[in-house]
Order: sequence, then C-alpha cells, then structure tokens
Amino acid sequence: MLTPEQRSHFEVFGFLLFRQAIGARELDEIVAAGEEIWDAAKGTDEEMPQDIHCAPFLERSEYLAGLPEDDRFYGPIGELAGPGFTWGGSEGAWCRPGVDQTHPWHSDRVGEIELSYLRLKYMIYLQPMRKEEGALRVLPGSHRSALHRDLARRLQPSQGRLAENEFGLAGDQVPCHALEVEPGDVVLFNHYLFHSVYGKQEGRRYIAMKYAAPPRSEAQYEALVRHGQDAVRLHDTFRHSERPRIRAMVEPLLAWEWRLALANEA
Repeated sequence: MLTPEQRSHFEVFGFLLFRQAIGARELDEIVAAGEEIWDAAKGTDEEMPQDIHCAPFLERSEYLAGLPEDDRFYGPIGELAGPGFTWGGSEGAWCRPGVDQTHPWHSDRVGEIELSYLRLKYMIYLQPMRKEEGALRVLPGSHRSALHRDLARRLQPSQGRLAENEFGLAGDQVPCHALEVEPGDVVLFNHYLFHSVYGKQEGRRYIAMKYAAPPRSEAQYEALVRHGQDAVRLHDTFRHSERPRIRAMVEPLLAWEWRLALANEA
C-alpha cells in the first residue's frame, strides 16, 4: 500500500521512485526473458544505429506477462486510479550503438484531453542510470494544468529543442529532478509529466508498463485510441486472458469497443 506521504508526493510532483522493488534473482529472470524478445527483434541488422523498441513487450513472454498483475505494481495503480482502471500496454527498449544520445523534453500525453484523466507509466530499468548517463529527468509538478500548458506551448512543438530559445539553456541544463536508479528500482510517473533523457548509455534497456483510469466518456476512450491503449491494440494473451486481474483491466476496454461498434452500426 502507498503511504499518505507517497500519495501526496505523487499528486503534487507527479512521480514516485520505489527503491529495490525487484530483487536480484528476480531481476536476472526478467532480464533473461527480455533478452529473448530483444534477440528475436534484432534479426540480422545488428549494426543498424537505432533503438530496438518492442511494443507490446511483456505480453510476448509467459513469465513477464505476470508483472502487470503483481501486487507491487497493480496495488499502487488501483490506489491512484481507482477501481476499473485499464491496461495500456507495455514496451521494451534496447539502445543500440550509435543511437541518438538524447530524448529531449516532452510530455507523452500533452494536449490530449483535460489533465484530470489519469494515465500512468512504470519504468523498470535494467542497469544503473545517472543524471548524465541516461537517467530519466522530470520537471516536478508539470502534470498540473498551469505549468503543463505553459511547457506544452514552449517545449512540445520541437521535442525540447526550443529550450535554448525559450530559457537561454541547452536542454540538458534545464532545472529538473534526475531519477537516478540502480537495477531493481522502479519509477512510476504521471503520463502528462514533462521528462527527458540525456547521455543515453549504449545498451540502455528498460521495460515500461502503462495503465489508465477507467474511461468515463467517449472522449477519454478516444484519447486511449490515439496512443494505442484501446481494445484494438490488446495483445491476444491479454484480450483472451482468464486471469482475474488481467480480465478486470481489459474488460472496460472491451466494453467500449463493443459500445462504439454498436453505435457505428446504428
């Protein structure tokens, strides 16, 4: 369970860092399962200077597919998003040699709908990350409407490359909080939060899990559609799962899919 202090921290600042949420042996198993997926995605293009980005990711592994319903991850989402929250898919990224070392300032869910519709993302990192070496940098409180809208106007149009023009600072000099982690640490953040990465390490790997509050309107469901978090994008292993927690996360999406299909037929 989240403490009252953790809930307040997330509400005000937009993120939480769970130290050593994953033990060393379990982390080795997660890495091994992830490597199988990445190896299959690499194919014969080992020298291509690009990230290997797999989505969906953990749904492809029987072992990894259990993470979204694990108490350590499922519990906090339920406390923050409330009953009926939905699964938003997963991704796994592996940074290849020669890849762009920066991911400039941006929000993943900028300007979609009112910021009151909560969407969340876990980041599981598989090696140490420091501020100058690929750690996630966040602008605390930038999920809240006034600051978010101001930053969206100034930073989002060119993914942070306007930072120098707007603030007289290079992107990596923008005042921020760096979430420096060790293997086994887990970051949870509000998907509206502005964030960036500078100095990506070669071989930088992470696994992400996404969730959303229950969509209460067609506009909220359409917001999920725009980012591939709707029922259509569900991997078959989750769409047809009989596991109670997975069913609970996908059934609201399936209900919206059915509702809109009937409306289109009318």
